[in-house]
Amino acid sequence: MILLETAKFAKLRKKIRDESERMELKAAILAVRDEPSIGKKLKGELGHLRSYAYSVRGQARRLVYHWEKDTVTLYSFGPRQGAYK
Repeated sequence: MILLETAKFAKLRKKIRDESERMELKAAILAVRDEPSIGKKLKGELGHLRSYAYSVRGQARRLVYHWEKDTVTLYSFGPRQGAYK
């Protein structure tokens, strides 16, 4: 499986300071890479994307990505309210 990331995703990823948050994001990315259908399909204008829910220290987070054949493109991550912007 090929993993790609958008510029927005890379910028957000580089801002992570907390090691536990970094490790949970990595685990979520690996879960999506191993089983891309694990995420929930979004609706409306974001219908081509999927969202995978994970948590960091008990706080809900979302990983937003697009899956096509053997490629997963990572778009965004963060709390539910901010992940879809």
